[in-house]
Amino acid sequence: MKLGLMQPRGVQAFEKRTGSRSEIYAYEQRMGARLGDAYEKRFQANKKAWKFFQAHPPWYRRTASWHVISAKKEETRLKRLAQLIDNSEHERPIPELRRPSEKE
Repeated sequence: MKLGLMQPRGVQAFEKRTGSRSEIYAYEQRMGARLGDAYEKRFQANKKAWKFFQAHPPWYRRTASWHVISAKKEETRLKRLAQLIDNSEHERPIPELRRPSEKE
């Protein structure tokens, strides 16, 4: 990055950045977000839901998976997984990724 093009205050802010606040958003994740074996096994048990999920493009699967695994508490991850499975079973994207015309 060319720091010479930045204003001094911008350079100071850039130099103070920390790793804990970098790459924390789903779109910044370099590695593919995976549900993990236990969650995936639970998801695959519902064949209709799994088929719907797998038919979606990689960006949807990655973002929906990140929505599940990024929760801080296990109970929240399980709740989000259940919602993802339910939405997939009913052949609809999760609410966070629906188009405005698809909102309930």
